Amino acid sequence: MNKTIFKFRTIILPLFIMVFSVNLMAQSNPWSEYYSDEKIKIEWNYEVCNFSSTASQEMVVFRFTNLTDESITLSYIQRITMNNSKQDSEQNEEEFRKIIILEKNKKISTNCESIWQEYNIFSAFIDNTTHKKYTYLNKFELENLTIE
Repeated sequence: MNKTIFKFRTIILPLFIMVFSVNLMAQSNPWSEYYSDEKIKIEWNYEVCNFSSTASQEMVVFRFTNLTDESITLSYIQRITMNNSKQDSEQNEEEFRKIIILEKNKKISTNCESIWQEYNIFSAFIDNTTHKKYTYLNKFELENLTIE
C-alpha cells in the first residue's frame, strides 16, 4: 500500500500536473498587438467558431481600445492574402472598408457571436472529426488606418 502511494506521489501526480498545465497554456491564447498610439490600441487573436456540425472556422478576431477621453471614429481597409493570392479589395472596396465608432475609454472585442463579427477575418476550416486544419489566410493588413 505504501509503495502504491509513493508511486502516485512521485510519478503519477507530477505527470498529471505537467499535462494539466500544458493543456491550460494551450487554451490561453494571448492577444497580439497590431497597432497602438496615444489614441487607440488594436489587438488580434484567433478564435474557433463552431458554425457547422462538419467543420469549424478559425477566425482572426480583434480588440479595439479607445485610449482617449473622447469618442473616436476608426476606419481602415482590410488587405487579405488567401492561398497566396491577394484579394482584390480595390474592386469591391465597400466589402473591405471598415468603420467603427468607439466611445471614450471603450473597449470592443469581436468574436464569433458578437454584433462586431463583420470585422473578423476568415483564416481556416477545422474538420470537427479529424481536427485537421485547412488554412487559407496567409496574411492580413489594416491599411489606410485613420482616427478622427
